[in-house]
Amino acid sequence: MRIAVVPDAPVLRPEHASLVGPAPQLRAAVAEATAWAERVVCLNGSARRTTTSPGPYDERAVSFDRALLAALTTPDPAALRGVDQALARELWADVSAAGELADLLEGKEWSVRVRYDDAPYGVAWWVLCYERADG
Repeated sequence: MRIAVVPDAPVLRPEHASLVGPAPQLRAAVAEATAWAERVVCLNGSARRTTTSPGPYDERAVSFDRALLAALTTPDPAALRGVDQALARELWADVSAAGELADLLEGKEWSVRVRYDDAPYGVAWWVLCYERADG
C-alpha cells in the first residue's frame, strides 16, 4: 500500500497556480505524491507560527508542529492518535485525519519519504509518502 499525506490548502487549487513563492514546490510535491498514492490523507500543522501567519502568533505552535512531524515520520500510530485535538484547534492545525492515518499505519512496517517540509505563510505544511516495507 502507498499512502500520501498532503495539506488541504487553498494555495494548492488550480486558480492559484501562477503564484510566485513556495507554493509551486508544494504544489508539485502534492501532485507527485497524490498521483503515486493509493490513499491520500489530508492534514497540516499549525497556522499560528509567526506574526504574519493567518492566525495570531502562538508560542506553542512550533513545538506542536515538531511533535506532529516526529509522529508522522517515525511513524508512530499511538502518537498520532494522541494528538491534542483541542490544542490543534487553538493552533489552527488540521489534524482531524490523524486517527485515520494511525489506523492505516498500525501494525505494519513503513518506509517514509518527506517530499516537502516547510512553513510558507506561517503555516506548517508537509508532503509525506508512506510505502509498506514488505511491498
